[in-house]
Amino acid sequence: MKAVVIKEVGVLEVQDVPETEPSPDEIKVKIAYAGICGTDQKVFEGTFGDKGNFSGAIGLPPKTISTRDPVTHLEMRGGMRILGHEASGTIAKIGKDIKGDFKVGQRVAMNFLSPCGNCYYCVNGKADFCERTAPVSGAMAEYSYYRENIVFPLPDDVPLDAGALLEPTTVALSTLENVHVEVGDSVIITGGGPIGLLALQLAIRLGASKVLFSEPIAEKRKLAKQLGADVVVDPLTDDLLEISNRFTGGRGFNICIEASGVETVANQLILLAARGGRIVFVANYSPDFKLGAPLFYMHMRRLSIHTTIPSPYLFPKALQMLPKLELKPLITVYPLQDAIKAFEAHKTSKYIQIMLKP
Repeated sequence: MKAVVIKEVGVLEVQDVPETEPSPDEIKVKIAYAGICGTDQKVFEGTFGDKGNFSGAIGLPPKTISTRDPVTHLEMRGGMRILGHEASGTIAKIGKDIKGDFKVGQRVAMNFLSPCGNCYYCVNGKADFCERTAPVSGAMAEYSYYRENIVFPLPDDVPLDAGALLEPTTVALSTLENVHVEVGDSVIITGGGPIGLLALQLAIRLGASKVLFSEPIAEKRKLAKQLGADVVVDPLTDDLLEISNRFTGGRGFNICIEASGVETVANQLILLAARGGRIVFVANYSPDFKLGAPLFYMHMRRLSIHTTIPSPYLFPKALQMLPKLELKPLITVYPLQDAIKAFEAHKTSKYIQIMLKP
């Protein structure tokens, strides 16, 4: 079968790799769509995280903090590293030990992390921090293999391309749940990628009354406006602080969502938050990046800082929300064999969600 393989750091190839049978506890899925995430780009370029030592960046002895990264463990049979963790498809074969009510030909979307269910975090209701997460084979391939606890049947009204946005939707939903968006909240979102635009739609549906969306690319600003943003801002030419003050009557935003990954913007959000505001960072940043906001300022304004990682608990909720969201305008499709071109296109930031179709 064809698959997108990391040959070495910075080098991708579409290769023929062995198509194997599922293990007894696996479901083999014929991939329909696999999304390119910013994390995929960083993993193959070798810039995702710092290979195991964040501790030095905050003044702690080496290895004090565990930084195990399940994403970089996406390996196929034979040790080949195949990218892709956002995907949908149809069930091709079911392992003999599978107990769920799955059927060959069933349309599904998948998580890429399979919690063990037995470690300290799993038994304490925090499976998103599982210590023994089982890696799965990458989804940028004709087939991939999953444990049944991370395979989710798609509703009839969700097409397969939209289904491949299930995992990003859980990230956007986790972002909003972390900061407890409430009816009447004012919200600012920086960054017009898939997470930012999904968070925009979900925030409105959760009751946000005023939403400002900041994004430098005109087409993305236009789409954000179509999706319900009250005000859109070009941070390269507009005075974001002045517009935000006017938009919120000088109070700032109840909720600040940073989804651009731009470090200067991450620091700026501290100044855009209202008293008692909640700020959440959802993008990837350099391991050496440190927020520069004065702690005294944050203390006096009683600001709270949050971060977001994928949560296995939110897949059922996100699955119910997919039919309610405008997803087609986010998607651009490339054939799997054009994966190199697709990654080059992704790097331009002109596209929202590029998907590969085997």
